[in-house]
Amino acid sequence: MISPNISVRSNITAGSNAPLLSSSGDFAFGFYALPSSIYLVGVWFDRIPEKTLVWSANRDRPAEKGSTIQLTDAGELVLTYANGSSLQIFSGAAASVGTMQNDGNFVLRDNSSRILWQSFDSPTNTLLPGQVLVQSQNKLYSNAKGSSNSNYSTGDFMLEMQIDGNLVLSAYHFADTGYWTTQTFATNVSLVFDKNASLYLVNGTKAEIYSITKNLSSPVEDYYHRVTVEDGGNFQQYFYHKRNGSGWKRVWRANDDPCFVNSICGMYAMCTSPDNETASCSCLPGYLPKDPRDVSKGCYQENMVNYCTDPSMRNFSTMVIDDADFPPDIYDGDLGEVRNVDVEGCKKAVMDDCYTMAASWMNSICIKKRMPLLNARKSASSKGKVAFIKVPNKKKSEPSPPMKRKNFDTRLLLVIGLIISAAFAFLFGALALYYHPAVRNALKRRKSPTKTIGINFREFTLQELREATNGFSKILGRGASGRVYSGSLTSEDAEIDIAVKELTKGTEKSEKEFTTELKIIGRTHHRNLVRLLGFCVENDQRLLVYELMPNGTLSQFLFKEGERPTWLQRAEVALEIARGLHYLHEECEAQIIHCDMKPENVLLDVKYSAKIADFGLSKLLNKHQTRTDTNVRGTIGYMAPEWLKRAPITTKVDVYSFGVMLLEIICGRRHIESNRVEEESEKDDLILSNWVLSCVTSGKLEMVVGHEPEALSDFKRFERMALVGLWCIHPDPILRPSMRKVTQMLEGTMEVGIPPQVHDYVSNYRKY
Repeated sequence: MISPNISVRSNITAGSNAPLLSSSGDFAFGFYALPSSIYLVGVWFDRIPEKTLVWSANRDRPAEKGSTIQLTDAGELVLTYANGSSLQIFSGAAASVGTMQNDGNFVLRDNSSRILWQSFDSPTNTLLPGQVLVQSQNKLYSNAKGSSNSNYSTGDFMLEMQIDGNLVLSAYHFADTGYWTTQTFATNVSLVFDKNASLYLVNGTKAEIYSITKNLSSPVEDYYHRVTVEDGGNFQQYFYHKRNGSGWKRVWRANDDPCFVNSICGMYAMCTSPDNETASCSCLPGYLPKDPRDVSKGCYQENMVNYCTDPSMRNFSTMVIDDADFPPDIYDGDLGEVRNVDVEGCKKAVMDDCYTMAASWMNSICIKKRMPLLNARKSASSKGKVAFIKVPNKKKSEPSPPMKRKNFDTRLLLVIGLIISAAFAFLFGALALYYHPAVRNALKRRKSPTKTIGINFREFTLQELREATNGFSKILGRGASGRVYSGSLTSEDAEIDIAVKELTKGTEKSEKEFTTELKIIGRTHHRNLVRLLGFCVENDQRLLVYELMPNGTLSQFLFKEGERPTWLQRAEVALEIARGLHYLHEECEAQIIHCDMKPENVLLDVKYSAKIADFGLSKLLNKHQTRTDTNVRGTIGYMAPEWLKRAPITTKVDVYSFGVMLLEIICGRRHIESNRVEEESEKDDLILSNWVLSCVTSGKLEMVVGHEPEALSDFKRFERMALVGLWCIHPDPILRPSMRKVTQMLEGTMEVGIPPQVHDYVSNYRKY
């Protein structure tokens, strides 16, 4: 019989050795074969034909044939790839043996049989009976969409036992607040999948507070069980008969409607489920798929149209879709309700409101939606509802009518002369009026920059904003571009707090930044980006109106006098900024480089959630462009080295700036502090990145944490974030990770590793 153990110096080779089997033969540990001769280090059900994978150590970086797993002399479990690179699965105290247990848990023990590490503590997408999801520590991440095609990399959906005691299923790449929750708010809550295959929540005293599945008619003696976050975003429990099973059978799922999963089809796409089992994605009318091979990645508008340019012209039609709706989404995109209307009344409300992109109608209530459009669905949950969507009219090119020859008529000559005379008279009159100062100013006020951008924002009058800000009396801050004022707008339903950004008058730079900011913000829709409400162009004034961020800038939050923000607050802010940048670089319609990332350009809302702001220096790249030539310069201390070489910039300049900010966030201090006393033994302390580097290379990273109890107790996370920061500020932009990888490393779903040539890193950095 194959041993369930791996001992020191022994190894398993991909494509050669047999895996370790549990003594029951139910589970295996080793190299799980995928198509194209690549392998995952994992645990799987081995006795059944399906060989179902339940855990993996390298889901985002498969290994090739010839790779090995070894328990080294130092007692570390290491995956060595065929090319010589390695991934540490476990390091720390010396392990002497690894065992594949009968419950599906792979365990490492020391010489005293004490458990040092176990796969149950670092789940991927599945829990097995006896496994626990601990509050604010372990999370389940779905496989990527299409995992039926053997794509086991980290997907878009997450199950988290939140620190507030609420179990939440969410589309985490969109900073989603959750589409399925238990609404349990308590301390020290855990999700328990017990050995009887019952699923429930317990509090700190181990008392059950919420039951999910209980008393199933499939005892564990006769059935295998698992609960899994599927690639389609649902959380489901399955069983499989051990002796005469014919596939996994579902016994419970969190959502009965697969289209109820947030962002299941991406933006501007509709999820259709005719049977509540399968779901398919298609672009909304007027939109095209970003990836024709996979519509679930979302869609983009075929023809950009600004519905607010000229209300007298109908440059669109409104399409009606029966048994469909646009439910509330993660961007809070509702524009209010219109009550006591029929279907035609709801359609008229969509037609007449230029800010409305779509609407849902049911039971005489019309709910209007702004962009972006997310979670459109046509399934069981939308029966009886009616959806409306604006569709731009397609431009038609009609052939010119054939010219017809006519006999010359002297009366025609007279008519032509009169027309020409009238035209000249009109032209001279128009020019005289145009150059009259009052008329010219009025025309300027009517000119809207959004006519050429194709976005829908409210255009405020200067008087409206003057009243809203009490005569521009309360200044929130000053910057290179101008002042920012606070105020409030009163609508029919509520009072909205706003921030009004005034750009410096009359300069070419301010005009360009104004148009750029409108263009950039008009293409972005993400929870971690500041939201633009409208603008004002009047009397040479250029003003942008944003939602107010009551907790100010990140720089004020981090570097204010007195008690510093908690470690958990800072860690969450760092992750939110990473998600926002990841969206700008990879997920919005056009790739965007921010170009000026710094703590002053990150704002905090009422819940201290981070939102990236100030897009005046940003650059848009088209779909096939990867870099841009620019004379734009960011802020000293946050600028990537390649800018000083006048090299073309890429998204990696934002990665560099984020790396500097990340170190500032986790350490709670400025990158450069010239007021520190410079002593020879502490010269690296003046520049934060140099100090972190020297502490990493000397194995004394604890010095950076200082005496902060929260960070010390969560030191592994602190270490991971510090290493991510060092990767981001590498002088070579090619070696910096993308923001997608940065986000995954911060979330703990991707291994970080030590930055390359760490001892040479300090000297390389000082060159710049």
